[in-house]
Amino acid sequence: MSITLRPIQEGDKPEWLNLWTGKGGYIEFYKSSHKITPEISDSTFARFLDPNEPVYSVVAIDDSTGKIIGFANYLTHRNTWTIENALYLNDLFVSEDVRLKGTGRKLIEYIYSEADRLKCKKCYWSTQFENHRAQLLYTKVGVKSGFLLYRRPD
Repeated sequence: MSITLRPIQEGDKPEWLNLWTGKGGYIEFYKSSHKITPEISDSTFARFLDPNEPVYSVVAIDDSTGKIIGFANYLTHRNTWTIENALYLNDLFVSEDVRLKGTGRKLIEYIYSEADRLKCKKCYWSTQFENHRAQLLYTKVGVKSGFLLYRRPD
């Protein structure tokens, strides 16, 4: 499968929204208890296009169809352990029907190149313990940090 990766564009919003909140999309995949409202999705997408926001998205396009088949949303932030910013890969998703064909790896490699471009020494992400398929890839392209993630209860 031949794919093209590029920064998200304004015209990508309908396809991105479908992968983000549509049936079989990212939010459904993670069985999120957090309600992603249209307002949240609109705000998130607007941030991708705002040059003053340190929030970005890259899309993976199937060259044979021209359709978006995956995305990676990421952001940069200050870090107390380095002078440089850190890059956090917030969301990574590939359509179920095209998984295991290298798109996830290419998206992560793109994120690594973005970390270099943005001068972020630290580049990290998290996933659910049960997401074993993704972890098969993550152990090939990254290292476990040894930390567990905790959050404030809903």
